[in-house]
Amino acid sequence: MSQASETPAASVLFARQPIFDAALEIVAFELLFRPTDGGPMPMPFDGNRATSTVLLNAFTQGDLQTVSQGKPLYVNFTAETLSNDLPFDPARLIVEILEDIPFDDVMHDQLVRLRQRGFTLALDDYTDADAENPYLPLVDIVKLEYPHYCNEGFEQIVGALRQRHPHIRILAEKLETEDDLRCCRHVGCDLFQGYFLARPQIMHGAAVATDRIATLKLIATLNKPKVSVREISNAIECDPTLGVRLLKLVNTAKYRRQADITSLTQAVALIGTQRIRSLTTLLALTEMEDKPESLLQLALSRACLCRELAGSEAELAEKAFIAGLFSYLEAFFNRPLAELVDSLPLHPSITEALLNHVGPVGTLLETAIRLESGEWNEIPWAPLKEIGIQATDVSAANRRAIQTVRELQTNAGS
Repeated sequence: MSQASETPAASVLFARQPIFDAALEIVAFELLFRPTDGGPMPMPFDGNRATSTVLLNAFTQGDLQTVSQGKPLYVNFTAETLSNDLPFDPARLIVEILEDIPFDDVMHDQLVRLRQRGFTLALDDYTDADAENPYLPLVDIVKLEYPHYCNEGFEQIVGALRQRHPHIRILAEKLETEDDLRCCRHVGCDLFQGYFLARPQIMHGAAVATDRIATLKLIATLNKPKVSVREISNAIECDPTLGVRLLKLVNTAKYRRQADITSLTQAVALIGTQRIRSLTTLLALTEMEDKPESLLQLALSRACLCRELAGSEAELAEKAFIAGLFSYLEAFFNRPLAELVDSLPLHPSITEALLNHVGPVGTLLETAIRLESGEWNEIPWAPLKEIGIQATDVSAANRRAIQTVRELQTNAGS
């Protein structure tokens, strides 16, 4: 990732503006949405998409260490994006709550959950004349919009915040002159941001296509630990095409139970969350039209082989399917596998399998990869034996996987 002068053809990922402490040392950065072509802001402005784009570009596309320099990153969140599960490291992300989000019981509970997970919360663009805002007891940082106040008014609000909410750090933003900075330091603000200190710096790189944002978000939701039937159904319902294709798939002879499945909730309940997660993830990846069909076939073949190798142990089989499928994620998203895995709330056994080929799931993944390459002698036979798999089991699993792939490809395209 570099400046525009070094990579003029690269897309704009976002803008990055430093945040300083009282000693004028950089202690954090705010990431700001910018159109990928460097042009004007789109109208009407979609805050939800802006937040999703910034998050995905920062945490899965760019070199996060280069972006953050080891410091936390402030990102604006809308009400909708706050309602989603955040598959990011709380130590790296400061959740910035937009000032126009209505406060209610649902928002209160969501912020409490984020605090319990370790996220730092900041309230953006504060312009109130007093310290009675209902968000204040729940946030760690309040960003005061300095130009909104006269000098006396600014000193009064800082004093009121100190007295009523002593736990809050105060960030003075939109500082444009040396006098602005001097005033804010004089009244005791903790943090400082504005054009006088540093203008936003455009960061370039390979931007994520819009469909990638939706797909990765869907995959993250589907693969959350202990995801509920309702959460899975809701996630699928956001993509009507995906829902139709899934229902067609589970209504085939391969998955049909006593009666045809007529709703997504019924499909999830009857087929089981693990299997539905795997199938839906697979179908989501097929919607990436700029990727060759052969790539999906390779990912599908490996996923099915991993699952068949696991035999009758259902939980291990579905973990193995996801590991096999996700082992091709970097080819779908054009980013290192470690970055993508870090952005998804996968079970630790799947993560370890993907990154290090360890554990029972990792053994199955390694076996599938060796089989694909015709490296029979390099298959990890000893670890396989420890989980009760013999050479004859491997051969039989390979035959079943080939047949399963044929059926899935036929039915998914129908």
